[in-house]
Amino acid sequence: MINIFIPSYHRAKNIKTAKYFIKNGYDPKKIHVFIDDETDDILEYQHETMKFDCNLHIFNMEESRERFDYIHRPSKLRRSAGQARNMFYDFAKELGIDFYLVIDDDTLQYEIKPFGIYTRGARIEDFINVFEGVQEFMQRQRIGVFGLSQTGDMFQVPDKKILRNKVMNTTFYDTRFIYRGERGVQDNDTSQFVGIMNEGYFTGSLSTGLALNPTSSATQEGGLTDIYNENKLLNKSLIIPIQFPSLCHAEKQKKNGGRLHHKIRYNHLLPKLIKVKGDRSNIAWDSYKEDMPFTNEPKRIK
Repeated sequence: MINIFIPSYHRAKNIKTAKYFIKNGYDPKKIHVFIDDETDDILEYQHETMKFDCNLHIFNMEESRERFDYIHRPSKLRRSAGQARNMFYDFAKELGIDFYLVIDDDTLQYEIKPFGIYTRGARIEDFINVFEGVQEFMQRQRIGVFGLSQTGDMFQVPDKKILRNKVMNTTFYDTRFIYRGERGVQDNDTSQFVGIMNEGYFTGSLSTGLALNPTSSATQEGGLTDIYNENKLLNKSLIIPIQFPSLCHAEKQKKNGGRLHHKIRYNHLLPKLIKVKGDRSNIAWDSYKEDMPFTNEPKRIK
């Protein structure tokens, strides 16, 4: 079984993802919950993870702020799932884990939903087959990050496309070619997929594999909901245009009741695939070991 890393905040008694996988027969020793050392419910997390016999890891929040670029927001909470993802790499190396899967802490269930048609809920054999299949694909193609879209973004129109424009809650990481140094931002999902695709990584879907049935994050307690409510989603809309000004802009969207939100210019976003006729003489991108693993962790002068 593949190790599952779960960033969490203020959901000690409701870590849906851990409970869901363990209930379905997943090895609890392969489940890793990550929290920061500034949260006020560490004891509750320790109690709950002991009940389920899964792993709890506590990372240093100040170290995360110091080591990685951080886009400021006015919230006193000043945290995001991106900070936890940055710190995953070091924990993985210490634990001897070369490959892991990152899932949000509020997963309800995965479904077998070929081409947008629901058939049934996923079972333990589905998790193992699909997760290990993605791992084999990534290792064979030298892919450091591969994100799977969630239900709504995955099957808007039934088709057989693999490459997708959006990634949300399910992301696979190969530490040989790791992507790290995500900026700490409020709108972590959009930042992640824009950053990944703009640097030539991939997002995709499994048309006959798993589809995530997500929880609406802005309507439940814990996580980043407090921050969303505090700022009324305003800098969730503005952070992305600030972070990627050539790729995104802010606009009032009629479908969202005139609310200010960001819009992505997909034509300016990702490197295009070029068809080549005849023999190819490209050098494999990972030929020179000094160039990887990739990181955009800034080199700071103390």
